[in-house]
Amino acid sequence: MMVEMDLSGQIRKFVKRYPALSQAERVAVAVSGGGDSVALAVAAHQVWPNILLLHVNYGLRGDESEKDEALLRELATRLGVQLEVQRVQPKDRSEETLRDLRYAWFHQCPVDAVLTAHTCEDQAETMLFRIVRGTGLSGLAGILPVSSGRYYRPFLNVSREQIREWLREHEIAWREDASNLDLSYRRNWIRHELMPALRREINPETDQALAQLAGIALDEEAWATLHAATTLDPLVSADGQALVLHCEPFNTHPVAVRRRMMRELLERVKDNLREIDFAHVEAALQLCTEQEGNGRIQVPGLDLMRSFGWLRVIRLEVLRDLPERNFRLAFPFPGEVSVPEDAGTLSSQVDSMCNYNESGGSLDLDRVLAAMDAERRLELRNWRPGDSYTRAGASGPEKVKELFQKFRIPLWRRRSWPIIVLGDLPIWVAGFGPAAEFAITPESRTALRIQWKPFCPAWPFG
Repeated sequence: MMVEMDLSGQIRKFVKRYPALSQAERVAVAVSGGGDSVALAVAAHQVWPNILLLHVNYGLRGDESEKDEALLRELATRLGVQLEVQRVQPKDRSEETLRDLRYAWFHQCPVDAVLTAHTCEDQAETMLFRIVRGTGLSGLAGILPVSSGRYYRPFLNVSREQIREWLREHEIAWREDASNLDLSYRRNWIRHELMPALRREINPETDQALAQLAGIALDEEAWATLHAATTLDPLVSADGQALVLHCEPFNTHPVAVRRRMMRELLERVKDNLREIDFAHVEAALQLCTEQEGNGRIQVPGLDLMRSFGWLRVIRLEVLRDLPERNFRLAFPFPGEVSVPEDAGTLSSQVDSMCNYNESGGSLDLDRVLAAMDAERRLELRNWRPGDSYTRAGASGPEKVKELFQKFRIPLWRRRSWPIIVLGDLPIWVAGFGPAAEFAITPESRTALRIQWKPFCPAWPFG
């Protein structure tokens, strides 16, 4: 007979490793009626006397589902704790659907932490499934001890047999779900067919070996994730609701580091990595290394565009919600105005003590005022295809688009690039200065100083 496992002691040791759990005021246990979750509920009650039990009744097994709920109600009464039951009607019986419904409800519950009864065998089965399906080091970490900051799994190092022995010793009833024997579920096939064969033919301690590998991978993953995040930080800038990566220094890192940094970048923008697979990450890395022209790809939920050594990552929903391309606003002087689409602010001030050498690209206010009339107002608008002007110091007119190319302005920034116009005549273009006919000269008496403050300081002219 095996030595009895101290399950409440196992939970207390787990709590010491995760201080946030020790500070939780309201702790819940996800219970199904099976042995693992019943044991977790009883043992957790010894640690948190006011534990809350959470049960999802899918109603998929008719009377058997009702008996599961009845057992849990009896358990809650015996422990003197509250049981909350959520009844749902899943659209299908897939493991993914049931899990999503379960966690969606858990997420809404007003608790600080939810304990789930995943065991050493659950860890091993998950590992095998991911390895065969295809995974990286993060996937080898298996089921995480803590996820989303509120889901805790204190039994990952405990076997099912240890739990069953504990339940028998304490004469605690539980129910076996007959659907756990249905081999049409992939996890059940792994549990009842593959794992026994591996224990029998290769290693009787297959579960422990895989769980140990998951622990090693988890520690390695934690270090590598932190390293990738801190390495990435100086290479990215916020640009509205997008993040922009500076590709040149990014590409100097080894591919293993770049791969992790790219995953981190995509997750920061998307908030998760659902549906993002190895091929998507590799395509993003390839986009960063291309030298000629511009490039663009889309991965689930995200749009990636490379232009002049910058890579913008933005959610597809944000792109879809962008306002119409063209805007036109009154430009106050003196004053300040926000440029649409998170392109920064333009501020202006009038300086009657004009010093030509210090004023640089300012406008001659007297000439601006002389050119204004009822139909020619000072306005701020975005760049439009075909815009051209003769900037101060240039020998002739230039297309603004050619200036974008010359000064390597990324494609996405051009859309909202600020231009000040009289009527529709450009007299000042952000980054390129005033038109020659309105620039200050040594004879100017009053200057209109204009300053552009882009929200993304990494850009040229920022």
